[in-house]
Amino acid sequence: MTTTSTKPIKQEQEPEEELPRMSFGDHLDELRKRLIWSILAMLAGVIVVTPFKAEVTDIYVAPYHRMWDSAYADFVEYQREQLARNEAGEIQPPLMEKELEQIRWSLENSEEILSGNFPERAQNQLHNWTGFGIPRSLKALGGLDDFWVFMAATLLFGLIIALPVVLYQVWAFIAAGLYRHERRVVMRLFPAALGLATIGVLFGYFAVVPTGLMFLTRLMDFSNVEPMFGVSQYFSFLLTLTAALGVVFQLPLVMLAVQKVGLMSHASMKKNWRFVILGFFIVSAMVTPPDPMTMIMMAIPMIVLFVIGLLLTARVEARQVAEES
Repeated sequence: MTTTSTKPIKQEQEPEEELPRMSFGDHLDELRKRLIWSILAMLAGVIVVTPFKAEVTDIYVAPYHRMWDSAYADFVEYQREQLARNEAGEIQPPLMEKELEQIRWSLENSEEILSGNFPERAQNQLHNWTGFGIPRSLKALGGLDDFWVFMAATLLFGLIIALPVVLYQVWAFIAAGLYRHERRVVMRLFPAALGLATIGVLFGYFAVVPTGLMFLTRLMDFSNVEPMFGVSQYFSFLLTLTAALGVVFQLPLVMLAVQKVGLMSHASMKKNWRFVILGFFIVSAMVTPPDPMTMIMMAIPMIVLFVIGLLLTARVEARQVAEES
């Protein structure tokens, strides 16, 4: 009687990829080369942007003007009500002639002002002609504020123009030290990270900054405190909020990474959701100005992104369980 022995068949594995060996000096030379190309691309972007001071200024001042238009539209409605109450004799003592002139002028020109057709050379006088307490233009509280803010904005726009070159140089430096499967992971996740960051910045630019400024101005008593926004303070406020939201919107990818490396499972994230939401509000209070409206507008997207991250981690976990079974 003969017996046949069965031996497990070994599957052929792909040979392990060998990364090129580089000395510390080689790494420094490679880093220097990538930095030089990135800096040259940024300088080219700055040179392109510098002649367009008016256009660059209009871009970073647009959220303030959006706030001003909304606040002025509310002020016009208030003036219309005041005029009707004064004509009905409900306001005692009656409005003075100077106040009536401002109200009538404001109501007659409100449509032209809000449409953007009012002459720019006269916009600085709207405060005197309408009686509206918020100035139309930002103020350079220091002699060089406008210059330094424009230079900072120019560097920022130059970086945006040079972003394809800068990203390529960063990737070329990092990719040399990654295995093939690691490069595939980065290439798969990078478009999502860039898209989420862009959405976060645009959300801050179009929604959070104007709403936050509106809330801050509504807290003021114009009879005792006259609002005056400095261009330097405003630009710092704009840059801080938009950059913070660009980082915050990476939350779903961070949750996937935390799950991938085994620091926290989907079940743990779901179980501790109360503490996570509390942390969101604490972070929002630290990053945003001290007003509840801006804090809430930053915390709510974080909660929505956390829910999206839970859905993604649950999907990944279900796929892993299916593969193991």
